[in-house]
Amino acid sequence: MKLAKQKIMLFSLFIFSILMFGSNKVNHVKADATIKNSNTKTVVRSASVKTDKVIVTPKKTNDSSASKSKTSVSRGSSGRSDIVSYSYKFLGKPYVWGASGPSSFDCSGFTAYVYSSFGVSLDHYTGSQFGVGQSVSKDNLLPGDLVFFNTYESVSHVGIYIGGGQFIHASSGSGKVTISELSGSYYSSRYAGARRILK
Repeated sequence: MKLAKQKIMLFSLFIFSILMFGSNKVNHVKADATIKNSNTKTVVRSASVKTDKVIVTPKKTNDSSASKSKTSVSRGSSGRSDIVSYSYKFLGKPYVWGASGPSSFDCSGFTAYVYSSFGVSLDHYTGSQFGVGQSVSKDNLLPGDLVFFNTYESVSHVGIYIGGGQFIHASSGSGKVTISELSGSYYSSRYAGARRILK
């Protein structure tokens, strides 16, 4: 029994010396520990553990919430007109690559921001947005549908169809959120398809 207590004391001393004379990194963890033996009671207070290790734990995801962004959401025709009306609020906001609003946008940042205001989560990436909802032919477009284009590469630009052969988008060419014609010479030749997120 006495030998076991000595081993505990030696181990504790060993740990304490590592803590005191170990690495000089920035991260600190503090802990209190009480070591008891029959003769005395020793308390080690606020021993600093210094380490350069970082442990990153993944966020817990709910499978049902993750699948929501990959499926169509039924909002009815009023939801479509609400999305279009809401998107107009950003007309003229500057185009900034990688920006996701509300003061500036890139194309997929704009569509993701607008849809998020209606409870629909879209990735801030045009290629990912092209994979959600259901495919819609150009002849059957409805306001609120996402329209995609092959500008500098395959499926590299996205906007929101607003009706009347027009769509609203964050345009790098014009440097702002603007409205363009689907039948315009630039966009008609680069049209890649459309996806319906709202049923």
